[in-house]
Amino acid sequence: MRPGRILIFLLAVVLTLFILSLLTIRLQPDESLIRHFEESVLADSSITGIHGERQESGGVDDPESYAAGSGTTAAKEQSGADVHAFVRPDDGESPSLEILTGPGAMTDSRVPPEENAAGSGQMPDYLPPDASSRSLYPGDMVRDSVARNRQVRIVYYGDSQVEGDRVTSRLRKELRESGGGTGPGMISPVMPVMYTRSFVVRSSSNWKRYTLLDYRNGTLPHNRLGPMLALCRFTPPGDSMKTRSFATVKINSVPGADSAVSRYDNLRIFYGNNHDTVLIGIRSGDALVDFAMLQMGEGPMEYAIPLPQVSDVIIEFTGRNSPDIYALSLESETGVVVDNIPVRGSAGLEFVMTDIRGFEGCYDSLRPDIIFLHFGLNVVRNVRSEYHYYEEGLVKQVNWLKEASGGAPVVLVSVTDMALRDNDTIRHFPNIRAIRDAQRKAAERSGALFWDAWESMGGAGSIHRWYNHRPPLSSRDLTHLSNAGTDTLAARLYSDLLAVRQFGSTDTPAETADSNEAGTDAGDSPVSSEADDSLAATDRPAGSDDLTSTGEEITADREDVPGMEENIFSRLVSQFSSLLKYHPDQTFIFTTPGFWIFFLVVIAGFAMLHRRRAMCHTWLLAVSLYFYYRAGGLFIILLLLTTLLTWFTAIMTDRSGGRGGKRFWMISNIILLLGFLSYFKYAGFFTETINSLFHTSFVARDIFSVWSNSLFGTNFNVTNIILPVGISFFTFQALSYSIDVYRGRMAAERNFTDFAFYLTFFPQLVAGPIVRASEFMPQMRGDYTISRNEFGHGLFLIVQGLIKKMLISDFISTGFIDRVFDAPAIYSGFENLMAVYGYGLQIYCDFSGYTDIAIGVALLMGFRLPLNFNSPYKAVNVSDFWRRWHISLSRWLKDYLYIPLGGNRKGTLRTGFNLMVTMLLGGLWHGAATRFVVWGGLHGVALVAEKIWHYLFRRIERKRRLASVAGIILTFNFVSFAWIFFRAGTMDQAGVMISQIFSTFSPGHYGQVLMAYLPVIVLIVSGYILHFLPVTVKEAYRGLFIKMPVVVQFLVAVAVALLLHKVGAGVVQPFIYFRF
Repeated sequence: MRPGRILIFLLAVVLTLFILSLLTIRLQPDESLIRHFEESVLADSSITGIHGERQESGGVDDPESYAAGSGTTAAKEQSGADVHAFVRPDDGESPSLEILTGPGAMTDSRVPPEENAAGSGQMPDYLPPDASSRSLYPGDMVRDSVARNRQVRIVYYGDSQVEGDRVTSRLRKELRESGGGTGPGMISPVMPVMYTRSFVVRSSSNWKRYTLLDYRNGTLPHNRLGPMLALCRFTPPGDSMKTRSFATVKINSVPGADSAVSRYDNLRIFYGNNHDTVLIGIRSGDALVDFAMLQMGEGPMEYAIPLPQVSDVIIEFTGRNSPDIYALSLESETGVVVDNIPVRGSAGLEFVMTDIRGFEGCYDSLRPDIIFLHFGLNVVRNVRSEYHYYEEGLVKQVNWLKEASGGAPVVLVSVTDMALRDNDTIRHFPNIRAIRDAQRKAAERSGALFWDAWESMGGAGSIHRWYNHRPPLSSRDLTHLSNAGTDTLAARLYSDLLAVRQFGSTDTPAETADSNEAGTDAGDSPVSSEADDSLAATDRPAGSDDLTSTGEEITADREDVPGMEENIFSRLVSQFSSLLKYHPDQTFIFTTPGFWIFFLVVIAGFAMLHRRRAMCHTWLLAVSLYFYYRAGGLFIILLLLTTLLTWFTAIMTDRSGGRGGKRFWMISNIILLLGFLSYFKYAGFFTETINSLFHTSFVARDIFSVWSNSLFGTNFNVTNIILPVGISFFTFQALSYSIDVYRGRMAAERNFTDFAFYLTFFPQLVAGPIVRASEFMPQMRGDYTISRNEFGHGLFLIVQGLIKKMLISDFISTGFIDRVFDAPAIYSGFENLMAVYGYGLQIYCDFSGYTDIAIGVALLMGFRLPLNFNSPYKAVNVSDFWRRWHISLSRWLKDYLYIPLGGNRKGTLRTGFNLMVTMLLGGLWHGAATRFVVWGGLHGVALVAEKIWHYLFRRIERKRRLASVAGIILTFNFVSFAWIFFRAGTMDQAGVMISQIFSTFSPGHYGQVLMAYLPVIVLIVSGYILHFLPVTVKEAYRGLFIKMPVVVQFLVAVAVALLLHKVGAGVVQPFIYFRF
């Protein structure tokens, strides 16, 4: 098939995809941010907890359900006439704090008006001179209540941002410095997360958590939920078991938590609907603290017992019919109690949907002093131009909570900044400001105090700076803050709202004692004095200065802002001009329209020059170098240096007459190339390892950044060595060529252009397959030929690779897997196991998808690259797996490492040693981290065990079919388990994930989990079904596509482009193996 015809075919497909991309950016800027997340948002809305329970989101897409109560009498809204201006109580020093004055001002309606006006009617000596003109300041309330030797209770509701006692753990610690108090506050028998920063909850498997979702689907006969917006039972609602059920809840402190939160002085249990005999036993260690029978009745009721200052407690329930357990609370009688109540997937609009009697009954006993509402993350992905419905809903929630609590003050904490990773570009949501404004207006109308967390972070784009900070203040998902980030936010909230003010001073409360002093530079980035588990309060970066902690400028994505329109022509010009520049925040990959425009140009040049071999190779070399420049920037110099050194040393090796000379040039090249690889990839890892082992303080420095800073006055971070894209791949390819020349398997290539073309050929340059010169260079010397079937095969591989990457890998990654691996403690064991199996499919589809596209692109130019994957999860043992997975790397390790070490020729012990060395180095090749070494070590141990097994039982006859099936199942599960270490961010995260898998399963509730993640689960199951199809079936549908007429193939390609455009355009991610 002639290149001109291929060019015409590709031109039609590429233009279709490119034009659709431009039209979507112009016409639907908001929806392009979140299209792919529609299903995942629904999953978050009813996501499961430890025992598989689903929690209600409140239905973000249903504004009417938010604006109206459900069977309750919400407090009446204030009219627009009652809305008053915002003022700052302390000369406007704090940009995040806004307090209302006038009829809508925040007050504590539970105390006489004269006390509200002054902040306290009991202790006038503590009041500032103008207190009578000020609104209620929460810090004053805490101070005065503590001075009266009474308990101060702060109830903190939030979405997943506060899960695991985040934010509240720091607030609690700060408040107790002066206010005292013990215990973590309210806890549910079934928590959304088992492990928190302050305590661990381990419940027997018969506990079940019920939320509004269970009331709506008829599982729960009523909506009388307690203050945690949920209730727990150890028997199903309405059922009386024939025999008594036994249920336990064990709560113990977490190592490293502060001593006050780890001391339990009193236990309170809030419950209702108890119509049978239920016995309760309280234990601590081996000691029995109390044994009693719970009071019968509708409730809510309370059981309370003092504890002997313990750090663990076991609560045992026995009965045929479980009561509704609203909350357990570990607290002190006096001092400060801060309750952490996360409602995962919530927008904060569910309160009015519950029966108010459940809250009123519990709040009468709890007597909350301040109620915090910290929501908004789950609203951001519902991109709109205005959020009046959300404002209306929040007003009703605040008024409802005031009514239920007897008038407790309410504080609205705004949404925090978040962003979306799109093709390695950080895309900021343009609607966060509108959501923040809706929250502020709701506070104004309802008389709540408003604290602007978004502004405190630095406003638009601040999440990027927080993520780039060291240690990171944001999680990798750019949605949730890290522990250090929530500590920073909590310290600022405490300083603005809850710190005790100096009497007679009008200044905003100072930062906490361990904080850095406030700076004056608007561009200050968040600064941490400690690691994640303790971060000082810091200065706020101004929202207008988008500077990272390394001084890198962040440019706002103006195309995402509604109303900023450009015509198609200007966008077209902008796109083409952008193709000529290196963009460090973008990756030039197969799944972007930009690459296919580039490939169109490549094919056009190839079609004109393919009959002139020298010019054709020069053209392909030039475009390959341009491709790497777009992918790796100035690291193109390293690629050229590697190419030049390998070409020169190979020629010298070939020319050397004696063995000594050949070895000298070969070893010289190996030392140089491995030196480059070791410096860029492993310098930091080895430095950290040495420091850890010998307690030294060495620092790895980027010498190129040092030179640039010295010579050109730049300001690069010299302690951050950047990894060049694809260095592991082109280094191994260059080494194989050098070694083959030394072994005499091929002659050295004298033509530098031809050799450079081989080493830099763009389809396989940055992520494989690793191509050997002996397989590729002979193709360079022949005439260009491609048959009609080969064209169909190449096109099929491209379409298949795009589907694998964009439709399967990216979707299950962003929709589920990344969330679980980034925060495994938040999810149940079953969810963690689903993520492990899902990641096996994700990495296979990601990597094999890339190589499919690479092989297909090369084939359209007449070059045949080696097969890199062959249904690896069909492997019957680990050896078979490595014959099917990343075949080009496996061959390289075997031929250039394992066999030179001795292979299996020097006895069993030496064979085992050689296998372990090979796999440990193979693991290290994938990444400079302990977890990669562990991953390689696990595979090495499995290979050694397999050798021992075959040696001991090689004479035993086996039923082949049964043995093969058992081998496939065993190998698949082993490989999946090993992926945990490969994917986890740290060894600690891997440990948490394994612990969750083996300790937090809840038999009987898997169905709810599966329904919550139904789109992702369907895709994972479908992907594995396709993977395990017989080879004959796969060959059949591939052959069918190859034999289709060109017109039909064009229609299929366009249809796939449209599908990928609809499903995956908003969440294109870089290929996993780009990092290697």
